[in-house]
Amino acid sequence: MADGRDERPGYSVDEILAEYGSGKYQDKPKVVEFPEQAAARPRPKKEIDLPGPSGLPPAEEEAPGPEEESGLPKPPTPIQTPPKPEAEEPMPEIVPQGLRRTIGARLSALMRRADHFADHMYDEAEPSEEVKKAEKYMPGVDREEEPPEDAPRRVKKRPAPRPEELPPDVSPTDLAARWRKGLVSQGRRVVIGGALALVILLMSLDLPFLPWEAWAGAISGGALPALQLRSLLLTILLAVEGALCYEVPANAIRKLLARKPCPEMIAALSWLFTLIDGLTAGRLEDRGSCLPCAAVTAIGLVCGLWGIHAQQTAGRVSAKAAAQARTPYVVTLDENKWNSKPAYAKRSDFPTGFGSQLQADTGPDRAYRVAAPLLTLGALLCALLASFGRGTPGRFPWAASCCFTAAAAWSALLVYGLPYRRLADRLDKLGAALAGWPGVLRCGPAGIIMTDGDLFPTGSVTVSQVNVFGGAATEKVVAYTATLLRALDCGLTRPFHDLLRAQGAIYREVSGVVAHEGGVSGIIRNQEVLVGTADFMRMMDVELKPGHSVRGAVCCAIDGQLAGLFPLRYNLNAAVSPSLSALIRENVSPVLATRDPVIVPAMLEQRFRLPVDKLEFPSVERRMELSDKDQDHDPTAVAVLAREGISAYCDAVLGGRRLRLAARWGLIFAILGAVSGLVITFYLTSIAAFASLTTVNFLIFMAAWLVPELVIANWADRF
Repeated sequence: MADGRDERPGYSVDEILAEYGSGKYQDKPKVVEFPEQAAARPRPKKEIDLPGPSGLPPAEEEAPGPEEESGLPKPPTPIQTPPKPEAEEPMPEIVPQGLRRTIGARLSALMRRADHFADHMYDEAEPSEEVKKAEKYMPGVDREEEPPEDAPRRVKKRPAPRPEELPPDVSPTDLAARWRKGLVSQGRRVVIGGALALVILLMSLDLPFLPWEAWAGAISGGALPALQLRSLLLTILLAVEGALCYEVPANAIRKLLARKPCPEMIAALSWLFTLIDGLTAGRLEDRGSCLPCAAVTAIGLVCGLWGIHAQQTAGRVSAKAAAQARTPYVVTLDENKWNSKPAYAKRSDFPTGFGSQLQADTGPDRAYRVAAPLLTLGALLCALLASFGRGTPGRFPWAASCCFTAAAAWSALLVYGLPYRRLADRLDKLGAALAGWPGVLRCGPAGIIMTDGDLFPTGSVTVSQVNVFGGAATEKVVAYTATLLRALDCGLTRPFHDLLRAQGAIYREVSGVVAHEGGVSGIIRNQEVLVGTADFMRMMDVELKPGHSVRGAVCCAIDGQLAGLFPLRYNLNAAVSPSLSALIRENVSPVLATRDPVIVPAMLEQRFRLPVDKLEFPSVERRMELSDKDQDHDPTAVAVLAREGISAYCDAVLGGRRLRLAARWGLIFAILGAVSGLVITFYLTSIAAFASLTTVNFLIFMAAWLVPELVIANWADRF
């Protein structure tokens, strides 16, 4: 062609796609028009030189060398297409030079990449050799669920008492000695008070073998009615009952002066108004044979003394259990410990603040700081409305006695002391103690960190044999293995320390200690030492002969060569499996923070049939963090353990949860019983239903609301 288009070099479609479709562009892009663009563009009369690849005119560019010297093949001439008739030729779009070509090339490359992805989207990538070895030899671990970065972090902190609310701290030994004083005589008074309450009950019943009419006539010659005689005798016996149970009114006065109302305050007011009612019973002519509710009040006083005795006994037992060890284990509940959730952890430390927590007010006591004034005010108003409101002020002592006796629910006096006593006795046999109500208050659904000593305490793991290979000295292999295990600080430190002393060896200096899944590595005297399981040795390319692959054994390799093999014997305590089952059943997830390279879920399942599918097994880095002795813990103690093992640990955690639930449900039933009793007695006293408010009816109602508390207290220590 003579219009000058042959002077510009042409490019094939493959070269254009290779230039723009691969995604890697050169510094000097090629600019070539498609034939359609060149045909549509009008040609000027005078030839104009097109710019070169650098954007400069050809005269200003460096002249390229001949094609023979450059070695590049000459691009082929583009295929020419005949122009369309002018009538059918569309108007060309005004676009920048080369823009349509660039967009088309990129779309074509994108389509080719999409086709390639569609062809190979189901192809499985061949894992590397390292990945294959890790999947074969390394144990599977659980990963934590990390919350999204943009999600707000709301940490639910469990309530803890303020420092000014706690009493002064006292050592467990001194506290146990203080609570021991008078405890035996108090228990005897509970028994004597119960017997006296039974006598009062028999005198309140119309029994055929008690001829009160004849006795009244013989004593007073008919001047003293039988009702007044019985009321006087009941009042005297009730006063003696109050003297036996003097802790109940004494606690009420002491806590009232401290502006801390308590359930004993309502029981003391009930006792006071019942005494007044017994002295004035003969003044009501329409009273009939309705006796004062002395029997119900007497049983309430005995329940109050029983609750005080049970709580004091449980506190003494807990303090004595905590004083068994000089440096016990302290159990705490740490927030965001594992998987962004709280978890129980234990550390070997002196229980600072344990005495303060043991003397702190309980949850039911704090609830009754609000409930006791309201019930007292309600009982007083009901008595006033039933007597003065009805125009019969003489009924006020009787109405007040009935209303306060119904409001002083028996279960409210036993709601915490009874289940606490049962739990304290059970934990004392295991060497554990709850840290008072502040520790119990923190118990809830959470995980529990378990280390080597929890599953296999000291003495549960022994080295059964020593095998040395490659001509290495036994003393050297034992020393290297014991040194790395001591640096790892796992459950095998103690048995290998004993083996080290038996061999007459000493620990060596080690550097570069790194914990791995299934083992540990370090440098001793410029030699690389590996200590771990047989699978760990295979992972580290240490050759093992067929007879050297022993499950439940620790291997030692020096500079890549197997040097020692130590078969181990693990003795699992019989209480481990039931304890784990109890934890899982109570929604407490065990988290294995073990450092022993042999203790992995597969070993626990194959040898001991433990439910490993319900256990959490973090990575080795997280296990080292969770079992670190220098990590931070919550300052509020949940329990104190004087012994190792999972039994005391598990029972302390589950016992705290049970006690919290028992106190909560017992408190609910106590308040419901007090409110319902107050409503019923108000109605009966307002209509002067003397025949309905008999001793038998009153006893049945009060005993019915006591049954749930007895059931809950019996349930608290059954897990």
